[in-house]
Amino acid sequence: MSPLRLRKNRRVLVVLKPVGIRNAEKDVVGERMRTIAVVSVVIAAIFASALRAEPGPTYDRSVLVPGLSGITPGTSVHGFSGLNFGKDGKLYVASAVGAGIHRIDVKTGTIEQVVFPPQGESDDVAMGPDGTLVWTAIISGEVRARRPNGTIETLAADLPGINPVNFTPDGKLIVGQAMRPDTLIEIDRAGKKPPRVLGRDLGGINAFVSDGKNALYVPLREKGALGRFDLATNTMSIVADGLDEPVAAKRDSHGGVYVIEWFTGKVIYINPESGETIKVATVQAPLDNLAISSDDTIYVSRPTDNSIIEINHDTGAQKPLIQGAFSAPAGMALTERNGKPVLLVADPFGYRFVDLASGAVETLAFDQPARSSTAVAANDKLIVTANVRNSNVVVIDKASGRVLHTLKGFKDPMGVALTANSDIYVAEYGSGEILKLAPNAQLDRARIAVDLAGPVGLAVDKAGRLIVSEAKAGMLSRIDPVTGVKEMLAHDLMQPEGLAVLPDDKVAVAEVGGGQLSVVDDKGAIHVIAAGLPLDTMITRAPAPAFVPTGVAVDASGSIYVSAGGDNSILKFKPQQK
Repeated sequence: MSPLRLRKNRRVLVVLKPVGIRNAEKDVVGERMRTIAVVSVVIAAIFASALRAEPGPTYDRSVLVPGLSGITPGTSVHGFSGLNFGKDGKLYVASAVGAGIHRIDVKTGTIEQVVFPPQGESDDVAMGPDGTLVWTAIISGEVRARRPNGTIETLAADLPGINPVNFTPDGKLIVGQAMRPDTLIEIDRAGKKPPRVLGRDLGGINAFVSDGKNALYVPLREKGALGRFDLATNTMSIVADGLDEPVAAKRDSHGGVYVIEWFTGKVIYINPESGETIKVATVQAPLDNLAISSDDTIYVSRPTDNSIIEINHDTGAQKPLIQGAFSAPAGMALTERNGKPVLLVADPFGYRFVDLASGAVETLAFDQPARSSTAVAANDKLIVTANVRNSNVVVIDKASGRVLHTLKGFKDPMGVALTANSDIYVAEYGSGEILKLAPNAQLDRARIAVDLAGPVGLAVDKAGRLIVSEAKAGMLSRIDPVTGVKEMLAHDLMQPEGLAVLPDDKVAVAEVGGGQLSVVDDKGAIHVIAAGLPLDTMITRAPAPAFVPTGVAVDASGSIYVSAGGDNSILKFKPQQK
């Protein structure tokens, strides 16, 4: 029997008259907007005793898309990136998306989190001779360390774009600012002395490795080359060229160098003496980093789906050590593809489609600028995405996949909804507003609602009204997009995020703060239909408490789908037949 929770409910009607237009080219969340008040409260709060209702429907729970296996309790994984082996023989893995550092036993595939958000926000990680774990917090621009006693310290700050990190055999700590300013920097391991710049404008540096002496092998993405940076003279020479955007380099036990290419997925062996290159394997791109174990087994990371691929250095044979389907499944919508109903699932590394029958995940060709998303909506003509990480909304032609418009300057867009006639609604978490966009309007954004308490999930019901979850207030609200009248539908929810309207106009909502899925009826009664779900609020370029939103979608039969960020699965809840 599914658990049932009925709570007291208070319903309030508020006029939220649409209050005009704002221009994306100007200050779209300027102070003038904060002066716009709610017109009036037209009906005061009506307090009721605990609502009594017949038990809600029961659902059969299943897993449509399996999540990651081997995760220890309390661990969540999002966007594996930099990796290095530690003194203990375990593989340490960074994540800028999930803001945690993980330790993987390559013999068992067990994953445990050793540094938690927000301290673990990282792009690359390495372990020093004394067991100190050091990582680069690329978003914060910091170099952080965990001492052997567990103490976490910041060794250096104000380093935008900080990315690769590694140690030399004599214990020097070297980091790099990828892209511009494209520098190699020595960091004081004690965090007392200021960083010392070794070289700059080097050609697009990324994950490097010591040559075992007094130099570094450095991939040079912009030059398509592997360089050797001499730490005595601070000069760079070219070891091998003709590479296609190399992003990481590591040495084997014999002194040979392996390089991976981001977009091609090639794993290449380079003889550092002759510069000869040999392709060892091709792995599904994009690849972020690699590490080589003591027995010269190669491990590469793919952040788009949290996969770690194991490669035999002699034969090139490969197998997944960790295999995922998403980096961080977020908002979802039901749509059709090739004549079949599918789930459209937002992901920071690009949205993808899920077959409702088989659970097969179709990952499109990697195009992060166009498809990177944390919320999605679709109709017969368009796909619309919102991205809380970069504050963009993208309008895409559904048939061709071509980007029609990239709209910028939103304030933490958490939710997006799309009507049959292509009216676009965006829930801005940062401003507490809902905006209406015309599909061809680059600049004009009409405010439909203001002063919402952390709007996240957004949907349109059969009557054309907007349903929005207010995560900070713990409530669902219903808004008439024409008159601006707002009605509280339910309150006392635990951090409601994604939501979807059921065929009978009830609302399914993910209560992330309680790890549960609930259905809210038209009287505001809340029926918990599943608890103990692996929901997650992963840390990223997004505001607290929602971060990347949990998604909910509903199909024509009334089955409910939930993106479970705790293990990156997609769960299905099918209503039981009466």
